Amino acid sequence: MKTFQRALEKTTILTMILIFAVPISAQAAIVQVEGGKTSVLFGNNALQALGLEITGISPDVMGGDLGPNSVSFGISPRDAHGDPLETTFTYDSQNFAPFAGAIEHSGRIQFNSAIDVGDFTIRAAEGRPVGTSGFVVESTFGLNAILFDIANPIVETFDNSLVIGADILVSPELAGVLQNAGAAGADAGMALVSGNSTVVPIPAAAWLFGSGLIGLLGICRKRTT
Repeated sequence: MKTFQRALEKTTILTMILIFAVPISAQAAIVQVEGGKTSVLFGNNALQALGLEITGISPDVMGGDLGPNSVSFGISPRDAHGDPLETTFTYDSQNFAPFAGAIEHSGRIQFNSAIDVGDFTIRAAEGRPVGTSGFVVESTFGLNAILFDIANPIVETFDNSLVIGADILVSPELAGVLQNAGAAGADAGMALVSGNSTVVPIPAAAWLFGSGLIGLLGICRKRTT
């Protein structure tokens, strides 16, 4: 009977190690976006169909990676020390979810010499239209509103980079501002997020926890002998 109890104790400790210690070292890592840029290419005649014309661009808006007519907005760095534009986005290295936070950008555009937008946020939002990803592009300068819904995203994740290619659709909010409800959901073009990322190290406490369980196995072995 004592031999059976000792064997059961050993099996229980070993099971704990398999459940708790192994996933700590083998689990997908959490990755955080540190910087990069997002390129945007408005579709053929997309702006004209909305009655929009670009009349001004801030100096920090550069050429994009989606062709000669694309523009890019720098992703604000993570170490902005409390700046409202600090990027805070994190994601799972294997499945992209769970994710949290936002990808912040600097750069501003003026439409029709009257509508200012810029310092864009890419984030998840609730209650978005059917057929979209749930991620949005939101202006935090001038017109504070969601401008585009992100649809059909293709995501590639690596330990040191995040690449997302997607369509951008006119949001109901922007359609409302333009007093053109029928424009909601219209294809406005495409966006390409090219983010620099780093893997978040596993906390030392987690490693100590796993080591402690391994130590318990050693104690159990001594007892069985």
